[in-house]
Amino acid sequence: MAKLKKAVSPVVINKFRIKQYLDFLWAMTEREFKARYKRAVFGFLWVVINPLLQMLIIGIIFSFFIKIPNYFLFLFTGLLPWTFFSLSISKATPSFVFERSLLQKAKFPKETIPLSIIFSSFLHLLISLVLFIAVLVVIGKLKFPNIFLMTPALVWLLAFTIGCSLFTSTLQVKYRDINFFVQTVLTLWFYASPVLYSLPLIPAGLGPMFALNPLTSILELFHLAVLGQGMLNIQTIAVNLIISIVVLCLGIVIYKKQHRYFVDWL
Repeated sequence: MAKLKKAVSPVVINKFRIKQYLDFLWAMTEREFKARYKRAVFGFLWVVINPLLQMLIIGIIFSFFIKIPNYFLFLFTGLLPWTFFSLSISKATPSFVFERSLLQKAKFPKETIPLSIIFSSFLHLLISLVLFIAVLVVIGKLKFPNIFLMTPALVWLLAFTIGCSLFTSTLQVKYRDINFFVQTVLTLWFYASPVLYSLPLIPAGLGPMFALNPLTSILELFHLAVLGQGMLNIQTIAVNLIISIVVLCLGIVIYKKQHRYFVDWL
C-alpha cells in the first residue's frame, strides 16, 4: 500500500501543478481579454470592425490592380490571421518590460505574460472566424469539405506565433531595440505574405522567398479552408513547417535560458 502511494503521489502532484498553471494562465488571459475593451463603447464589436475597415480600405484600392475572384472575401480571410499574428507579436514583445513591477514583486511563471496576450488575441480570432463563417454560410460562399483545414491552420498559426513571441519578448528584456526592429519587420512581412494577393500572381523568381515564410502556407490554408482559393505546394509546406518548428523550439530554449535573469535586466 505504501509503495502504491509513493507511485501515485508524483502523478497527483503533477496533475495539481498542471491545473494550477492552466488556471493561472487562464486568469492572466481573462485579465488581458477584459482590459483590451475596458471603457470601449463598441466593446467586442471591434473584433470585426477593425479587420472589416482594413478590408474595405485596402480592397477598394487594390481591387483595381489585383484580379482575384471574391477579392474582398479573400482579403478578409487573410487579414484575420494576419491581424492576430501581428497584434500578438507587437503586444507580446515589450510585455516583460511593461510588467517589470509585477515581475519584481511576485514569483510566478513569467511566460504567462506573453502567452496571455497571445491566447487573448486567439480568442478574438476565433470569435471573428465564427462570425465570418456564419456570414459565408448565409451567402453560400463557404466551402464545406475544405473547412476542416481550418483546424491545422489555427494550430500551426498559434504555435508559430508563440515561438516568435517568446523569442522577441525574451530578447527585448536585454536589448530594447528589438521592439523597434519587430515593428519594422512586421510592416515588411505583411507585404511579403499572401494577404493582398494570391500565390499564382507572384513572379517565379520570388518563389524561394515565400518558401522561407511560414505564413505563406498558413494563409493559403485559411484561403483554401474558407473559400477554396488556396494554392498548396507540398515542398513549400514542408519547408514552412520545419522553419515553424525551429522557431517554436528556439523561442522556448532562449526563454528557458534567459528568464532567470529578467529581474536583474529590468
